[in-house]
Amino acid sequence: MIIILSTVLVQVSIFPTSRALSSSIPVSQEFVSGDVQIFSYLQAWYTWVSINGTHTIFLALHSNQGASPVSAFVGQSYNTSSGSRVFVANALMAMEVYNDTNGNGFLDADYRVPRTELLYTIIMNASQTFTTTPVQKTSSNGIPHYTWGVTYGSVQGDLIKADPTDDYGYGGGLPASALMIDHVSLSYDYSLNGNRTFLKTSYELGNVTLTPPTLPNTTLAGLSLSLLHFTLAVSSKNFSVLANSSPYDSQTNQPSTLISAAQVTVQNALAYEFLFRDNYTLLTSPTITYPAVYTASPRSSLPATAFQGPDALQLIRVQDYVKSSLPDIAGLPATSDLNFNTSKLIYRVSYPAWSGYGVRHDPTYVAHFIPETAGPSPPPTLLPTLRPTVLAAAIYTGTLGDVLAVRGFLGRRKPDRMPDESESRLHSKPLPAEQSNG
Repeated sequence: MIIILSTVLVQVSIFPTSRALSSSIPVSQEFVSGDVQIFSYLQAWYTWVSINGTHTIFLALHSNQGASPVSAFVGQSYNTSSGSRVFVANALMAMEVYNDTNGNGFLDADYRVPRTELLYTIIMNASQTFTTTPVQKTSSNGIPHYTWGVTYGSVQGDLIKADPTDDYGYGGGLPASALMIDHVSLSYDYSLNGNRTFLKTSYELGNVTLTPPTLPNTTLAGLSLSLLHFTLAVSSKNFSVLANSSPYDSQTNQPSTLISAAQVTVQNALAYEFLFRDNYTLLTSPTITYPAVYTASPRSSLPATAFQGPDALQLIRVQDYVKSSLPDIAGLPATSDLNFNTSKLIYRVSYPAWSGYGVRHDPTYVAHFIPETAGPSPPPTLLPTLRPTVLAAAIYTGTLGDVLAVRGFLGRRKPDRMPDESESRLHSKPLPAEQSNG
């Protein structure tokens, strides 16, 4: 639906085997980038890194025959100090455009009232170009770094009205305007320091320009941008979420809370950290730097039926696939809860000063792991490839990696004209989601 890219950390060694693609990923190598075929017209560019018992895989959909869908996926697997296996995912579920009427910097919404500052959601459909930066290994002060990235150029999309009759745009709806994003770039710096891995995720969204057809009085001037994330966590032992060092559960409808850090703990042992104290750059001329605003958000800050119903079919298929595959990809039972609607941590990354200008931001995620010790079985020479329909769905929705973690969109074309209010609504597909045990 409104998703764009999902990012996920997966505690997996290898993905389960299904129908093989024309090529596979050589997991016996420490690091490698390349292409795997999904369909005759669709490829997934990948990066694979395996070091100290951690496994990281990145996938980005693209096409050599037409406009490329905009989607990417990154996942990581590892063992925690509590002796458990962990799967942690961050799924980018929606791009929200809001009017910060009270000036607190973040999107205020309580759909039990209902009350919301949301005006639009953004859907990214297809890009005209796709370029890659293959993985490279460097060392800084004895610390290994692995860097790679992709850029989607000239991205077509839609600005969807936050209409109550269409779940406020969280399930598709009437476009207020077609739009063009100059580029969407994703680059990664993955490093290990002691028993921690650092995943610095740098994304850059180019200028957003409204293009015809456009409804009257539609503008981005003076508006703010928010990226809605769901956190998915699956563990072989009990886990909990902390926001600003206090227990937090988005399902209890705790109020939206400004946060500078969040954590996932397994049996009170730190397993995963979100470093929520940084800045973003607004790509004006000259550029301007502002503090990024992070909030832990309650389930009531979304419509009760958001990301549900027929438009969530792709998401449901991905959840079912991942759930059945957990024994293979994460060493966890297939009975684990992978329903994104039960996420314990829903959070928003907000850019109060926006107005449609480009944004550059570099959030960092930290995994606390224990290296594999007693002679694990050597990895196979090839990584079994994902079922084509599932990978496409996941990336299309933005979740498989986040299989979880990527939300993407297959190339839906822009409408030739803006439909009237009375015409049937356009719907886009939702993104993936998250977690297990809650």
